[in-house]
Amino acid sequence: MRTRYKFLVFCFVGGVAALIDLLFFNLFFSVIQAGFILSRILGIGISMIWNFTMNRNVTFSAKNSKVKNQLMKYFIMYGITMSANVLVGIVVLNIIGDNLFGGNIAAIAGIAISVPLNFIGSLLWTFKNSKA
Repeated sequence: MRTRYKFLVFCFVGGVAALIDLLFFNLFFSVIQAGFILSRILGIGISMIWNFTMNRNVTFSAKNSKVKNQLMKYFIMYGITMSANVLVGIVVLNIIGDNLFGGNIAAIAGIAISVPLNFIGSLLWTFKNSKA
């Protein structure tokens, strides 16, 4: 599969993951009022399950590698990109304001920063040993 096509599939999978993330972020942030950072971590964490499964099985067709090894790399990579996501979100939230609108704009800004980082990390490290 060509890199451009993989990126498009990755973006589709990531788009669904972003919707899952934002759904749970809004549930925790506005309904449960868990605070921005905890809500972001929970939203991202829940969407990671979809993201790993789809990227392993569809985007990168990496079913020939051990799940255990991929999960370890995936969690390391997502720990780094989640940190970037949340830090960007905090900066944006401080500029816009700590309310539902500001929280969603901050969450989207964090997602926009983490997408290319996640793709590069997935392509070059997490799922690198797969057939493509």
